[in-house]
Amino acid sequence: MKARAPALLGLFAIAIWLGLAAALHAFTSKIADWFVMTDELLYERLALSIAHTHSPLPRVHTEVVSNVNQLYPLIIAPLYRHGAILHGFHETHTLNAFVMSSAALPAYLLARRVSGSAWLPFVVAILTVAVPWIALSSFLLTEVAAYPAFVWAVLAIQASIAKPSIRNDLLAVAGIALAVLARTQFYAFAAILPVALLAHAVVEHRARVVLRAHVTLVVAYIVGITATIALAVTGRSVLGTYAQTTGGNPLPLKIFGFAAAHVAIVALAGGLLPFLAGGAWMLSNLRHSESAERAVFAWVGVVTVVVLTFEVASFDLRFGGGVIRERYLFYLTPILLVAFAAAMTGTHWPRWSLLLPVGIAAIGFWRAPLPTFEKLNVDTPASVLNDWLLTTMHGLDGARWFLVLAAAALALIVVEASALLPRLPLAIALSAALLIALPAETGYAFKRLFAVNGTAGLPLTLDQSVVFGWVDREITTTSEAVMVPYPVLRADYWASVGFWWDLEFWNKSVDREAAPNGEFSGTPPGSFPKLDLQFNPRTGRANIDLDSYIAQSVTDARFRVAGRFLTTQRGVSIVFPDRPWRADWVSYGLYDDGWTRPGTLARIRAFPAKGQASAIQRTFTLSLIAPGDVLSRPLVVRSNDGVWRVGVTQAATDLAVTLCVPRRGHADITMRSSGSSTIYGDPTTVQSAAGQRQAGVLVNQVTLADDPGTPCVPRKRPPSS
Repeated sequence: MKARAPALLGLFAIAIWLGLAAALHAFTSKIADWFVMTDELLYERLALSIAHTHSPLPRVHTEVVSNVNQLYPLIIAPLYRHGAILHGFHETHTLNAFVMSSAALPAYLLARRVSGSAWLPFVVAILTVAVPWIALSSFLLTEVAAYPAFVWAVLAIQASIAKPSIRNDLLAVAGIALAVLARTQFYAFAAILPVALLAHAVVEHRARVVLRAHVTLVVAYIVGITATIALAVTGRSVLGTYAQTTGGNPLPLKIFGFAAAHVAIVALAGGLLPFLAGGAWMLSNLRHSESAERAVFAWVGVVTVVVLTFEVASFDLRFGGGVIRERYLFYLTPILLVAFAAAMTGTHWPRWSLLLPVGIAAIGFWRAPLPTFEKLNVDTPASVLNDWLLTTMHGLDGARWFLVLAAAALALIVVEASALLPRLPLAIALSAALLIALPAETGYAFKRLFAVNGTAGLPLTLDQSVVFGWVDREITTTSEAVMVPYPVLRADYWASVGFWWDLEFWNKSVDREAAPNGEFSGTPPGSFPKLDLQFNPRTGRANIDLDSYIAQSVTDARFRVAGRFLTTQRGVSIVFPDRPWRADWVSYGLYDDGWTRPGTLARIRAFPAKGQASAIQRTFTLSLIAPGDVLSRPLVVRSNDGVWRVGVTQAATDLAVTLCVPRRGHADITMRSSGSSTIYGDPTTVQSAAGQRQAGVLVNQVTLADDPGTPCVPRKRPPSS
């Protein structure tokens, strides 16, 4: 019967996980739209590539990219093999609930090894899932796989140090590798394992014996270091797209207070008690403990907390704008929960060791900015508490004083209770308090998530695939299309970017992006390779030739690719280009969003049609708009077939212009406006969009008539009047 008890307890732990996953799925299954860009788009594209190519290599826009975080795309890839994006999207959110909540299993096993309790490991398992960061399972993010991978890695490292063997060492290496594949930041485990191992060995005066017992680890580290050096010699990095994080001073002077603020926020959102009691227990067990399992875990826990905290704080200081993004640090919560369980079952209750966690929390709370956000902020889900804190405590200073005093008071209450109450009633009372507080906080996080429209400006429960998935419906999911982003709302940079995010996100067939000169793209080039589409100014031939459709805004004033027109929806035309690719026309001298430049002659260059045997008269219709500060702006338009003088108004002015296009070469339409106005910034990039510029009139749309035209004789130069 005793032999069957662990198996029965394990089955009960699995049942708890499945129950938690089902409860979580009740929330995640409601999500019908993206929330975090461009992260969700990236992992969707990586999963689609794996499903399509059957290769685990990270590919986006058909090119291999330097992405190390491949575990999550590998997990969800099977869901995107068949059907439209919507089906895979909904199935992914179902799977997310089960994958992220599976962190309960290694947390349970770790708590059972360390605490020796029959019931506290179940409390740890439940609380590991009932934290506000579990709301991240609502999105296509690496945290979904990284959370359980992190806890499995900690479990493997603890087992390797506590009970050295070839098997356990290999499991530790595998656990670290799995964690790194889940999130690149977990390369930190490569430092955590040897530091915890050697520190524990030195304290136990067994350094030489320990090194001999871990020959497998030594060999694995030698291989790993050699591979890292080899990659560096070839100009590559094991960090992939995060290679730039190695630049600069990793430990700026402000990092110590900033690190304390990170830990304090994680502690607060994790119930505060696990950090105070668990942190104190780990500190008090570094030198002397009741068992090897506990002593090893104390070292692993302390080293992990320190290394990961400073890693995240350094990143946030140097690259995160100084914002506390505890999204990268909440992984410490299961460690603190296990330490809390160990404290509840220890022979001696930590007392003086409480001073350090209380001091760190006090410093951290006093340094924490406690920002508020309209909706759930993915980088800092813990901030859902800040509205209540700032309102109830009448401002930032009041909230900080309250948190500092709350940490000190809670520590004193626990110490007093431990002196007055037997250990079991105390453990039950404190566990019950956490089992009430953390689920309530997590429920509030989900409430905030659904209460406010998502990043796209629409409810997260509203299915957008019906609106934006039209490309797949027109050309099928097995076809391919190149999208050409362009500011569909010229004065609103983010609205235009969001439009193209949606177009790519909801269509499997949109698998490439053309961004001439890198302009008008809302995705980073490092993880989303671009096609630098250019045209020969003499012949109109493109530098790219693909067996693919092209999706281009009807208002794009830069060029038009020649080909067979298929359809236009939501201001985007689908064309199957002639092979090899070439342009019907290309503009020069305009701002890239179609405005004329002051003092600059703008040109629209027309090229002969495919198979054109003689000079043909073609008709262009120019849709022109004046800026809002003038009633009418003079514009002179010339071609080799005439001159047009027009007063462009704020209402669209349509001007039909003819020109004679030769059989070979090209013909130009020229435009020059009189005067200029100050208008919104150039929407090419988010930086330039924030400024202003001078412009004449807007060439809102260029339309080339489909009729074949009539024969003509091109003049050598445009008429002067």
